[in-house]
Amino acid sequence: MKVPLWVLPLALLLAGCDPPVAQHREEVPLRLYRWSPEGDLPPEPAPGEPLRVEVLLHRQGALVQAVLRTWGGLPAEGDAALLLEGPGGERAGEAYGDGKRPVAVRGRAGRPACAWWMVSLSPDPWREDETETRFYQAHGRVCEEGR
Repeated sequence: MKVPLWVLPLALLLAGCDPPVAQHREEVPLRLYRWSPEGDLPPEPAPGEPLRVEVLLHRQGALVQAVLRTWGGLPAEGDAALLLEGPGGERAGEAYGDGKRPVAVRGRAGRPACAWWMVSLSPDPWREDETETRFYQAHGRVCEEGR
């Protein structure tokens, strides 16, 4: 049996990948936020495909890596953030992005480590005088060893 040449590099690449020690996946609904002179109104569901969020936490010895990626939903821009924490809550690294590309951070941390993540993305262009806008907003924490 003849093996295609592209299989060997792919096999070597995948051999170096350890499965995540913790992960989180969720669908974030699109919500409509409104502001008025009397105050903010509670967000309401808005029509649109949900944004999918995935956070993976990997460990190799003392080195921890977290990756946050988003896909699906309406084309949107905004902020995405990842913070790595050690077992005492000490910061081991941080990374920020626009939500269009994956955000990754590496750092050294004892066990159990956590990754705090946040996405705040809007399909609507920002205008100073707007009284309403649609957002995908979510945040959470992913920890190894059930912390």
